Amino acid sequence: MKKLVFIFIAIVIRIAEMSGQQPADQGMKAITQDVLKAQEGFLASDWTEGRETGEKGAAMASDYIASLLQLYGIKPAGDYPQPRGYKNIQKGSERTYFQNFLLLKITPGEGQILRLKSVDVGGTETSGFSFGIDYYVRPLEAEVEIEAPVVFAGYGFRSDQLKYNDFARLDVRGKFVLKIAGTPGFARQALTPSEISASADETERMLRSAGALGILEFNPGSAVVRSQFQNAPFDLSPAENNPRSGRPYTDYSIPGKTIPDRFPRIIISAKTANEILKNSGFDSDAYIKRSENNTPNPLPTLKGKFIYFRSDVKTETVRARNVLGMIEGTNPGQVIVLGAHYDHLGMANGYIWNGADDNASGTVAVLTLAKAFMETGIRPAKTIVFALWAAEEEGLLGSRYYVDNLAYPLKDLRLNVNFDMISRYISDDDPKKVIMTYTESCPEFRTITEGNLTRYGIDLNVDYQPSKDPPGGSDHRSFVAAGVPVMRFKPGHREQYHTPSDEVSTLNWDIMEKIVKISYANVYDLVNGSW
Repeated sequence: MKKLVFIFIAIVIRIAEMSGQQPADQGMKAITQDVLKAQEGFLASDWTEGRETGEKGAAMASDYIASLLQLYGIKPAGDYPQPRGYKNIQKGSERTYFQNFLLLKITPGEGQILRLKSVDVGGTETSGFSFGIDYYVRPLEAEVEIEAPVVFAGYGFRSDQLKYNDFARLDVRGKFVLKIAGTPGFARQALTPSEISASADETERMLRSAGALGILEFNPGSAVVRSQFQNAPFDLSPAENNPRSGRPYTDYSIPGKTIPDRFPRIIISAKTANEILKNSGFDSDAYIKRSENNTPNPLPTLKGKFIYFRSDVKTETVRARNVLGMIEGTNPGQVIVLGAHYDHLGMANGYIWNGADDNASGTVAVLTLAKAFMETGIRPAKTIVFALWAAEEEGLLGSRYYVDNLAYPLKDLRLNVNFDMISRYISDDDPKKVIMTYTESCPEFRTITEGNLTRYGIDLNVDYQPSKDPPGGSDHRSFVAAGVPVMRFKPGHREQYHTPSDEVSTLNWDIMEKIVKISYANVYDLVNGSW
C-alpha cells in the first residue's frame, strides 16, 4: 500500500511539472540572497549576544527561529508541556517548537592538586605544580583522585594506515601516559587533518580500553599552559586585550544515569614535563627532529616516577532547548532531518562573538529550506524535520540529546543533512569550491548532486568525499554515531573562525545561496524518491 501511495505522489508531481506548475522549481524560487540576508541580519546581530547556550541571547534567538517556522507554516515538533520560566509563543496543550533539556555546567573547584613523586635509591622527592600555570585540566564530571606511575609515549601517535604505533611496546594499564602535543612531522605530511583527528580520537579510546588512567600532554615550547591576563593597571579598556571567549575551564554534559567519565586529560607546561623526564636522558628537540622523517626514536623508561592528581568540581544546571519543526510526509515512517546549530560563544570582556558564519549561516539555511518546501505546495513522501540545535559549541550536545530521545523509532531516521559554516569561500581565489562529505554506503547522493548541479545550473566545483565514518566536529557526528547516513556541504574555515570578527560583513552570499539551492534540490529528490 505504501508503495502505491508513493507512486501516486510521484505521478502527481510529474503531472504538475508537465503542466507548468513545477513544484520543485517553485521552492527553488524562494531561495534568494535577500531571504538569506534578512534572517542572517538578526540572528548574527548584537541583539542575540552571541547566542551562548543557557543565556538570554540564545533564548531570544530560539524564539525568533520558532516564530519563523510558524510563519512559514511548519508544524511544531517539540515537547508537549510548557516549561516554567519560558514565555513561548505557543499556548495550550499542543506541541511546542522546543525540545527542552538540562545540561550540567562544570567548572573547577578549589581543590586542584598535581604532584610528582620521584623515588630512587636516595629516597623520595615530591614536587608540586600550580594550577593554571604549570598545568590545567578540563573539568571532569565528578571529583577524581589518582596516584599512579607514568609511562612516556613520545607523540602518543598511532595510525593503522601508516603502520605506526608509539604504544606497541608500552604497558599503559594503571598508568598516566605522558605525551608530546601534536603529531609527528612525517604523519602531518602523509595524512589529512581529518585523518589525524580521527587517529587521535581512536588513540584515546584505545588508551581507555587498555586501562590507562589519564593523559599528560605538553608542548616543549610552552613555558606556561595558558596566557595569564593579570595586568589590569596596563589595560585601560577590554579592547586592549586580544579577544577571548571568557569561558576558561568550563565543561558541559548531559546528565546521565551511570557513573560519569573520570579519564583526565591534563595539559602540562614544558617545565612540568621536564621535571617528570628529569634524569631519563630524553632530548625533546632531537626527538622532534628525528620524528620529522620517521627515524627510529627510542623512548626513555621512567623509573620511580608517580603522579598524584586530585580535582574537584563545581556543578550547576543550565537549561537549553532545541527548536524543532516538521512537514509530515505521506509516509511518516521515513524521516529526513535537516539540522544546524544556532548557538555560539556568547560575549565577554567587551566583545560579542556574533557567529555570522558559525553558525547563523547554517541556521538560516535550514529556515530557508523550510520556507522553500512550503512554497512547493505539495506534501512530501517522507517526513522532513527542521532542527536547530543548542549546545553544539559545548560538545554537540543538542543533536546528541535529540538522537538519544527520538519521538519515533531510530530505524525510521533515514538521513541527516547538516549545515555548519556555509557562507565563506574556501579561499577568495577559489570561490566555487565546496566539499561534500557523505556516507560511503549511499553513492546515490553523489549521483543526485551531479544531476541537480546540471539541471539547475548551480555553478559549484564539488570535491566529493565519501566516508564510512564521515569526519568533522559538527552535529552530523551525533547521527553517524547512531548509524544514520549523513550529507553535508562545507566550504572552508577562514581567519575569523571563533573570533568576534565573524560578522555579517564578512560573508560570501554567493556560496551560501548555491549551497542552500543544491541542498534543496537534493532533499527534494530524496524525500520524494526511493533510495
